[in-house]
Amino acid sequence: MIRTLSAITAATLIAMAAPAHAAESASFIGSGTSQFFGFEIDYAAKLTGSIVSSFSGLAGYDITSVTIDGTPIPDLLPAVGTDYFEFSLDVAPGLHTIFVKGLPYGGSFVGSYTLTPAVPEANALLLSLAGLGAVGFAAARRSRRA
Repeated sequence: MIRTLSAITAATLIAMAAPAHAAESASFIGSGTSQFFGFEIDYAAKLTGSIVSSFSGLAGYDITSVTIDGTPIPDLLPAVGTDYFEFSLDVAPGLHTIFVKGLPYGGSFVGSYTLTPAVPEANALLLSLAGLGAVGFAAARRSRRA
């Protein structure tokens, strides 16, 4: 009984340590005064990416704001003539939005993002191991009484 429990414990820990999903990437482009991009995931992940626009002569796209799930993202190059927004945040399972507002002057902006599945923290794995150990101890003790 205890050997079987050890095998189950090892399999459980391996399954918890390996992400169930591979990293996913996407890109988008826009040129309207407000653009909405959405995606839905069924796992916790790290969302990283960037949105950029620039002017060439008198043509370009002036990004005035970027929000992700309602959280404003700052322009990292506000006075250079290039708008550059970079982000890295944790997202929970569910529907997520990227909202870009700006002023088109005959140009567009481009963006991309990557979703990297969250890996359980070491503490969560240790707590799981301790819980499984306690269950194994109780099962062994119960089998000795019988």
